[in-house]
Amino acid sequence: MAICDDVERDLEQMTGLVVSLLKEERVECAVDRFHAARELLRAKRLGGSWDLILLDIMMDGQDGIELADALREAGDETDLVFITASPEYALAGYRSYPVSYLMKPLTRDALRPVLRRCLEAHRRVPTLTLDAMEGGKAAFPLRDISFIEVFRRELVVHCGADRVSCAGSLSAALERLPGECFYRCHRSFVVNLAYVNGIRKYCFLLRSGGTVPVAMREYPEAQKRWLAYVETE
Repeated sequence: MAICDDVERDLEQMTGLVVSLLKEERVECAVDRFHAARELLRAKRLGGSWDLILLDIMMDGQDGIELADALREAGDETDLVFITASPEYALAGYRSYPVSYLMKPLTRDALRPVLRRCLEAHRRVPTLTLDAMEGGKAAFPLRDISFIEVFRRELVVHCGADRVSCAGSLSAALERLPGECFYRCHRSFVVNLAYVNGIRKYCFLLRSGGTVPVAMREYPEAQKRWLAYVETE
């Protein structure tokens, strides 16, 4: 999660409330805290990725509605919850399709149903579950995976700026991924074609600016697969 508020007291209160409520739901969470819209946007450009953003509307500099507009214009569909002491901004805020609009001071009774609704929506999202190298399980929403690689007998799953090491084989993982968007372009790489915005010899160009190798013998097929994917979008 990300929480953005320029008032430290409110930021502390919201963070504590979120962590406590999710603990009741037996859900672990990581919270990134921001004191200004520009800080959150900078983190986003560096690969930051969240399941939910709690966003104060009244902030110095760029306000929460302007930040939400910037995220949506960049194609970010992360769930947003606006938090504010000024109800007159509600109409303008809804153009960014927030999950909810909550008033300060934020209370457990107000936030609990919103968090539960977001959790239920995310639980319905298709995921790939793998054995984490550090023990336990790791679940990855398919829409967040840009590519998977084999590295030193480990599966490394790339989701935004995150790299998670897991156990297992690339072939076994591929069998559990939808073939229309996940393509094995190299013996060591599976790419999510939704994250590709170009191809050249011998690699896919990712929207993030990185690349994924394409095996020389796979290059003609890789071109066909990507073009076919683009035409269906």
